[in-house]
Amino acid sequence: MAAPTKGNTTNANPTPGANFYQFSHNQNTGNNRLLVVMFTMSNSRTYSSATYNGSAMTQLYQINRSGLSQRMAFFYMVDPPTGSNTLRVNFSGSQWNPISVHARSFTDSGGVGNSARTGGQATPNTQNLTVSADSLILATACSVNVVSTIQIPQGTNRTFVTHNTNRQVGTGAITADAGHSAGTISVRTTSTSGSVTNDRTEIKGLSSSGGAGGDFFLIM
Repeated sequence: MAAPTKGNTTNANPTPGANFYQFSHNQNTGNNRLLVVMFTMSNSRTYSSATYNGSAMTQLYQINRSGLSQRMAFFYMVDPPTGSNTLRVNFSGSQWNPISVHARSFTDSGGVGNSARTGGQATPNTQNLTVSADSLILATACSVNVVSTIQIPQGTNRTFVTHNTNRQVGTGAITADAGHSAGTISVRTTSTSGSVTNDRTEIKGLSSSGGAGGDFFLIM
Protein backbone atom coordinates (compact mmCIF):
# COMPACT_ATOMS: atom_id res chain seq x y z
CA MET A 1 0.00 0.00 0.00
CA ALA A 2 1.24 3.54 0.66
CA ALA A 3 1.88 6.16 3.28
CA PRO A 4 -0.86 8.66 4.14
CA THR A 5 -1.18 11.66 1.85
CA LYS A 6 -0.36 14.88 3.68
CA GLY A 7 -2.96 17.62 3.38
CA ASN A 8 -3.59 21.14 4.56
CA THR A 9 -2.09 22.57 7.75
CA THR A 10 -3.16 25.42 10.01
CA ASN A 11 -0.80 26.98 12.56
CA ALA A 12 -1.59 29.65 15.13
CA ASN A 13 0.00 31.19 18.21
CA PRO A 14 -2.77 33.40 19.67
CA THR A 15 -3.64 34.62 23.13
CA PRO A 16 -7.30 33.58 23.40
CA GLY A 17 -8.43 35.84 26.29
CA ALA A 18 -11.47 33.54 26.59
CA ASN A 19 -12.37 30.00 27.63
CA PHE A 20 -12.10 28.79 24.03
CA TYR A 21 -10.23 29.40 20.80
CA GLN A 22 -11.57 28.68 17.33
CA PHE A 23 -10.23 28.94 13.81
CA SER A 24 -11.01 27.78 10.28
CA HIS A 25 -9.30 24.69 8.91
CA ASN A 26 -9.71 23.31 5.38
CA GLN A 27 -9.99 19.51 5.29
CA ASN A 28 -8.86 17.96 2.02
CA THR A 29 -11.21 15.90 -0.14
CA GLY A 30 -10.43 12.20 -0.51
CA ASN A 31 -10.94 8.79 1.00
CA ASN A 32 -9.87 7.64 4.48
CA ARG A 33 -9.60 11.17 5.82
CA LEU A 34 -7.97 12.08 9.13
CA LEU A 35 -7.67 15.38 10.98
CA VAL A 36 -5.28 15.86 13.91
CA VAL A 37 -4.54 18.89 16.07
CA MET A 38 -1.85 19.47 18.71
CA PHE A 39 -1.98 22.15 21.41
CA THR A 40 0.46 23.54 23.97
CA MET A 41 -0.44 26.18 26.57
CA SER A 42 0.10 27.24 30.17
CA ASN A 43 -1.00 24.56 32.65
CA SER A 44 -3.12 27.13 34.50
CA ARG A 45 -6.02 25.69 32.46
CA THR A 46 -7.00 22.26 31.10
CA TYR A 47 -8.47 21.32 27.73
CA SER A 48 -12.10 20.34 28.20
CA SER A 49 -12.94 19.37 24.59
CA ALA A 50 -12.34 20.05 20.91
CA THR A 51 -14.80 20.05 18.02
CA TYR A 52 -14.64 20.28 14.23
CA ASN A 53 -17.70 21.53 12.39
CA GLY A 54 -19.55 21.16 15.70
CA SER A 55 -18.76 17.45 16.15
CA ALA A 56 -16.58 16.15 18.97
CA MET A 57 -12.98 15.21 18.30
CA THR A 58 -11.33 12.31 20.15
CA GLN A 59 -8.66 13.19 22.72
CA LEU A 60 -5.59 10.99 22.32
CA TYR A 61 -3.73 12.55 25.23
CA GLN A 62 -3.53 15.50 27.57
CA ILE A 63 -0.42 15.82 29.70
CA ASN A 64 0.66 18.30 32.35
CA ARG A 65 4.31 19.24 31.95
CA SER A 66 4.67 20.68 35.44
CA GLY A 67 8.38 21.37 35.09
CA LEU A 68 7.63 23.66 32.13
CA SER A 69 4.30 24.94 33.50
CA GLN A 70 2.71 23.78 30.24
CA ARG A 71 -0.12 21.45 29.22
CA MET A 72 0.05 19.61 25.90
CA ALA A 73 -2.76 17.79 24.11
CA PHE A 74 -3.59 15.89 20.92
CA PHE A 75 -7.07 15.49 19.41
CA TYR A 76 -8.15 13.78 16.20
CA MET A 77 -11.18 13.00 14.01
CA VAL A 78 -11.60 10.12 11.56
CA ASP A 79 -13.40 10.97 8.30
CA PRO A 80 -13.98 14.66 9.14
CA PRO A 81 -16.22 16.72 6.84
CA THR A 82 -14.38 18.22 3.88
CA GLY A 83 -13.89 21.89 3.13
CA SER A 84 -13.35 24.84 5.43
CA ASN A 85 -14.93 24.31 8.86
CA THR A 86 -14.46 25.68 12.37
CA LEU A 87 -12.13 23.85 14.74
CA ARG A 88 -12.76 24.88 18.33
CA VAL A 89 -10.90 23.98 21.51
CA ASN A 90 -12.47 24.66 24.92
CA PHE A 91 -10.63 25.37 28.16
CA SER A 92 -11.54 25.03 31.83
CA GLY A 93 -11.40 28.84 32.14
CA SER A 94 -10.22 31.90 30.29
CA GLN A 95 -6.70 31.48 28.92
CA TRP A 96 -4.67 34.72 29.05
CA ASN A 97 -1.39 33.13 27.96
CA PRO A 98 -0.36 32.34 24.36
CA ILE A 99 -1.21 28.90 22.99
CA SER A 100 0.42 26.83 20.25
CA VAL A 101 -1.87 25.28 17.62
CA HIS A 102 -0.93 22.89 14.82
CA ALA A 103 -3.69 21.20 12.79
CA ARG A 104 -3.00 18.86 9.89
CA SER A 105 -5.23 16.92 7.50
CA PHE A 106 -4.52 13.61 5.79
CA THR A 107 -6.18 11.38 3.23
CA ASP A 108 -5.47 7.70 2.54
CA SER A 109 -4.80 7.21 6.24
CA GLY A 110 -5.44 4.19 8.44
CA GLY A 111 -5.88 6.44 11.47
CA VAL A 112 -3.84 7.21 14.56
CA GLY A 113 -1.51 4.50 15.80
CA ASN A 114 1.06 4.25 18.58
CA SER A 115 1.85 7.34 20.61
CA ALA A 116 4.45 8.04 23.29
CA ARG A 117 5.48 11.08 25.29
CA THR A 118 8.71 11.77 27.16
CA GLY A 119 9.10 14.70 29.53
CA GLY A 120 12.01 17.09 29.65
CA GLN A 121 15.43 15.44 29.43
CA ALA A 122 18.84 16.96 28.77
CA THR A 123 19.28 17.75 25.10
CA PRO A 124 19.44 15.71 22.93
CA ASN A 125 16.31 13.77 23.91
CA THR A 126 16.25 10.58 21.81
CA GLN A 127 13.31 8.19 22.06
CA ASN A 128 11.77 5.32 20.10
CA LEU A 129 8.36 4.68 18.57
CA THR A 130 7.31 1.37 17.02
CA VAL A 131 5.29 1.81 13.83
CA SER A 132 3.64 -0.24 11.12
CA ALA A 133 4.72 -0.22 7.48
CA ASP A 134 3.99 3.01 5.55
CA SER A 135 3.27 5.01 8.69
CA LEU A 136 4.35 8.60 9.32
CA ILE A 137 5.45 10.06 12.67
CA LEU A 138 4.22 13.46 13.82
CA ALA A 139 6.27 15.06 16.61
CA THR A 140 6.37 18.10 18.87
CA ALA A 141 8.78 19.41 21.51
CA CYS A 142 8.80 22.03 24.26
CA SER A 143 11.64 23.68 26.18
CA VAL A 144 12.55 26.76 28.18
CA ASN A 145 15.14 27.32 25.46
CA VAL A 146 14.82 27.42 21.68
CA VAL A 147 13.93 24.06 20.07
CA SER A 148 16.75 23.52 17.58
CA THR A 149 15.86 20.33 15.72
CA ILE A 150 13.27 17.57 15.51
CA GLN A 151 14.77 14.56 13.77
CA ILE A 152 12.54 11.82 12.29
CA PRO A 153 14.34 9.43 12.17
CA GLN A 154 17.36 10.41 14.25
CA GLY A 155 19.84 12.20 12.00
CA THR A 156 17.20 13.56 9.59
CA ASN A 157 16.04 17.06 10.45
CA ARG A 158 12.40 17.76 9.66
CA THR A 159 10.90 21.22 9.34
CA PHE A 160 8.60 22.44 12.10
CA VAL A 161 6.77 25.55 13.26
CA THR A 162 8.10 27.56 16.22
CA HIS A 163 5.68 29.08 18.73
CA ASN A 164 6.16 30.99 21.98
CA THR A 165 3.77 30.09 24.81
CA ASN A 166 6.03 31.70 27.42
CA ARG A 167 7.99 28.56 26.66
CA GLN A 168 9.49 27.54 23.32
CA VAL A 169 7.49 25.05 21.22
CA GLY A 170 8.46 23.21 18.06
CA THR A 171 5.41 21.58 16.48
CA GLY A 172 4.28 19.87 13.30
CA ALA A 173 7.48 17.97 12.44
CA ILE A 174 6.57 14.96 10.31
CA THR A 175 8.20 12.08 8.46
CA ALA A 176 9.12 12.43 4.78
CA ASP A 177 6.34 11.52 2.34
CA ALA A 178 7.49 7.94 1.71
CA GLY A 179 6.83 6.87 5.30
CA HIS A 180 8.66 4.28 7.38
CA SER A 181 9.23 0.57 7.13
CA ALA A 182 7.68 -1.41 9.95
CA GLY A 183 9.81 -1.36 13.08
CA THR A 184 11.20 0.85 15.81
CA ILE A 185 12.03 4.41 14.76
CA SER A 186 14.32 6.72 16.72
CA VAL A 187 13.03 10.30 17.15
CA ARG A 188 15.36 13.00 18.48
CA THR A 189 14.54 16.50 19.75
CA THR A 190 17.18 19.08 20.62
CA SER A 191 17.28 22.53 22.18
CA THR A 192 20.00 25.16 22.37
CA SER A 193 20.63 24.12 25.98
CA GLY A 194 18.94 22.56 28.99
CA SER A 195 16.11 20.06 28.69
CA VAL A 196 13.54 19.39 25.97
CA THR A 197 10.46 17.14 25.68
CA ASN A 198 9.80 14.53 22.98
CA ASP A 199 6.21 13.66 21.99
CA ARG A 200 5.59 11.44 18.97
CA THR A 201 2.54 9.87 17.36
CA GLU A 202 2.11 7.41 14.50
CA ILE A 203 -0.13 8.32 11.55
CA LYS A 204 -0.97 5.03 9.86
CA GLY A 205 -1.00 4.26 6.16
CA LEU A 206 -3.74 2.11 4.68
CA SER A 207 -1.61 -1.04 4.81
CA SER A 208 -1.61 -0.76 8.61
CA SER A 209 -5.20 0.32 9.19
CA GLY A 210 -6.87 -1.38 12.07
CA GLY A 211 -9.03 1.38 13.37
CA ALA A 212 -7.86 4.73 14.63
CA GLY A 213 -6.78 5.12 18.18
CA GLY A 214 -3.73 2.90 18.62
CA ASP A 215 -2.36 2.99 22.14
CA PHE A 216 -4.68 5.38 23.98
CA PHE A 217 -3.29 7.55 26.75
CA LEU A 218 -5.20 10.11 28.79
CA ILE A 219 -3.03 11.89 31.31
CA MET A 220 -4.51 14.78 33.25
